[in-house]
Amino acid sequence: MGPRDLSRGRKPFERQADPKEVIGLKSHYTVERFGIGWAINVHRRGQPTETIICNSPGELNRHRQRLSADGLIGFNPEAA
Repeated sequence: MGPRDLSRGRKPFERQADPKEVIGLKSHYTVERFGIGWAINVHRRGQPTETIICNSPGELNRHRQRLSADGLIGFNPEAA
């Protein structure tokens, strides 16, 4: 009986993923509301945390796309 077995009435993946399990020690960034805008906290392995302040949704999306293209994993704690 594998993870897709629904005979017991449970969904195959009921448990919400713990972000720490998913991200592990990889470089990642988090997005949080900050005043009237957003703050992106960039956590690169072996480097201090970098904070980027965004005032508009467009600016936020441009930074998120750039960070994702650089190979970082994005995490929004408010959406979890």
